[in-house]
Amino acid sequence: MKITFFVSGNVRSNFSYRVVALATALHKLGNETTIIAPKADKYNDFIPENIADINGVKILQPFQFTTRRLEINLFPYLFGAFNALRKEKSDLIYIYKPTPISIVGLLGKFFWRIPVIVDIDDLGSEVMKIEGHPYHQRKLVAWSERLAVGYADRLVAASTYLFDMYHREFPKKPIHIMSNGVDPEWFEKTIASQAAKKIIFLGALNRKSILEPLLDVMPKIIEHIPEAQALIIGDGKYLAYFKQKSEYLKIDKNITFTGWLKLSDARAHLHEGDIGYGYMPNETTVIAANNMKISQYMSRGVVPLVSDVGDLPAMVDFGRVGYIAKANDLEALESVLLDALNDKDRPKKAAKAPLFSLEKYSWDTLANSLNQWIYGRA
Repeated sequence: MKITFFVSGNVRSNFSYRVVALATALHKLGNETTIIAPKADKYNDFIPENIADINGVKILQPFQFTTRRLEINLFPYLFGAFNALRKEKSDLIYIYKPTPISIVGLLGKFFWRIPVIVDIDDLGSEVMKIEGHPYHQRKLVAWSERLAVGYADRLVAASTYLFDMYHREFPKKPIHIMSNGVDPEWFEKTIASQAAKKIIFLGALNRKSILEPLLDVMPKIIEHIPEAQALIIGDGKYLAYFKQKSEYLKIDKNITFTGWLKLSDARAHLHEGDIGYGYMPNETTVIAANNMKISQYMSRGVVPLVSDVGDLPAMVDFGRVGYIAKANDLEALESVLLDALNDKDRPKKAAKAPLFSLEKYSWDTLANSLNQWIYGRA
C-alpha cells in the first residue's frame, strides 16, 4: 500500500518523531511510505534542510519561504504540498496532529476520494493554550482538528481518553489506539547506573507543573539521602526558572541541568536502575496524551515513577515495572520517591522494564498492529 503522511514539523524535529518512526516501521512491513513536511520551521531555526530519504521512507519538501513569518511561509507551502499529493497517487493519506499545515491532506479525499486516517496524540490546541501560544494560532489549530477529525475515514488515538472522547462523538467511525513507541536502538544493552540514588527527567521544560514537584520534594529527599542526584535533560522557557529555584532551595549541587542533547547523547545518560521521573499533574491535557518518555525510560532499564492519572499506571504495568504516586500530592511523591530510592528490589524492576517495553511499545509491534487494522485483519 502507498501511504502518504502529512506532518507540520520538519522530519528531524521531535514534533514529527511519531510519524517518522511509524512510517519507517510500516515500510519494513512492505508498504511504500512518503512524508510531506516543511524543510524549514521553528524546530530547525528556519534553516532549510534538504532531505530526500530516511530509512527507506521518501521525504517530500514543498517549496516555501524561510522567513520567521509563519503566514508568509504557509501559502506557497500549501500549494506545493497539494501538488506533491497529486503526483503521489496515494492509496491512503495519514494526517498527524492536524494543523493548517497538515490538513492539506484532506484535499486528497475531496478531489480523489483517497481514504484518510487522522492521528491525534494530544489535545493540541489546549496544549498550545497552556504553553502561551497566540490566540489566533490556537484557534487555527482547533479549527484544523475539528475539520480533520470530522472528515477522516478513520482515527488513531494515542490514549484511552482520546479513544473514549472520539468514540462518543463518532460512534460509527473506526478508531485504533496506538501509543507512542520506542525505536530499536533504545533497546541496545545499557550499563548499570554508576549512582545508586539517581533520578532522571527527560523532556521539555515548558510547564512548571510537571517538574516543579520534583524540586519541591528534593530538599526532604536530600535530607534523608544526601547522595541523591537528579539529572534534568531538556530545555524550554522555564529552564532558567528551575535553575534559579534549585539555587534558592540550596539543592543545586544535587541537580544537573544539561539542556537539550542529541537523542543519542540523551539516551546514553539513561542507565539501568536509575529512576525515571514521570510524575504528571492531574490535568486533562496530561490524561489525553501518551507519555513517550515512560516507554523510553523502560527500554533502557530505567524504572519510571509516575502519577496515578490517565494511562500512566498501565504503562508501568500497574507497578510491576515502576512506581506509582498519587497525583498533585507532594507528600505522596516524597514518600514514594524515598521508597523507590531505597528499594532493594529496584534491580528486579529494572531487569523487567526493557522486556515489558519491547513487548508493548516497540515501533515494530505498534506498526504491525496498525498495519493489520488498516488491512482489516485486526
